[in-house]
Amino acid sequence: MNHCKLIAACVLAALGATATARADDSGFYLGAGIGEARQSAEGFDGSDSTFRLFGGYAFNPYLAVEGGYVDGGEQTDTQGSLRVAVKSDGFFVAGLAKLPLGKYVAPYLKVGLVSYDSTATVSSGNVSVSESESNSDLLYGVGLEFKLGDHFRLRAEYEQIDVSDADFDIISLAAAYKF
Repeated sequence: MNHCKLIAACVLAALGATATARADDSGFYLGAGIGEARQSAEGFDGSDSTFRLFGGYAFNPYLAVEGGYVDGGEQTDTQGSLRVAVKSDGFFVAGLAKLPLGKYVAPYLKVGLVSYDSTATVSSGNVSVSESESNSDLLYGVGLEFKLGDHFRLRAEYEQIDVSDADFDIISLAAAYKF
């Protein structure tokens, strides 16, 4: 599947829905979040703290687009006498489809694209070997947003990045301010 076409479809769907926008639920927002990133592959299983900075635009109570930076941390694991560490960070863009349940709670689905840099280091004693790569993969997730007043939002979120040779997911809590 072409990731650019998927992102374009999300953006076009959001733009098409602006005719039904309510002024009080639309606008720009900025936020930050913290959580845990987990990665597993053949024989490797590691986790570390993660953080993100993001911004976006809510077209209405149902659709938004956002982008930002995410630091995936450094997941480590020991395999015999070898220490394996994988460090990653990148930028993302995503569309959010929300389903408000009353005035204060909105579960949502998230689909987008993340472009990231990743460095894997294998070390034993004083000897280490590193390999870096840059790639782009599909990002999808689910979340629950809590509206606290006119401007402040809290989020609980689960995301998965569709990495071809590993499972990579993030569980996070975030806060956002809507202008």
